[in-house]
Amino acid sequence: MMRRLYVVATVVLFFVLLQWTGMYSSLQPVLSDVPWWMYFVLAGIGYSGYRAWYYTMEDRKLDRVHIEEEGKIYMERIEEEKKRRDQASGE
Repeated sequence: MMRRLYVVATVVLFFVLLQWTGMYSSLQPVLSDVPWWMYFVLAGIGYSGYRAWYYTMEDRKLDRVHIEEEGKIYMERIEEEKKRRDQASGE
């Protein structure tokens, strides 16, 4: 929720700076023709891309944990089989 607030605040701040100051005088003719709601659309696209990247990284972490757990189970089975064969051949 806070990230959304930061994104909206950044877009609003950029819009205010664009309108009230001459800092972006070279961009002002181009960006002043853009409807105000397009800033929110662009911010939404950026936020959506960030969240997609974030959840992809989370999914990879979960996959690694799952693979490690499955690998431990597999190694335990190998050790048990090795012990069983050693006991069977020792008798």
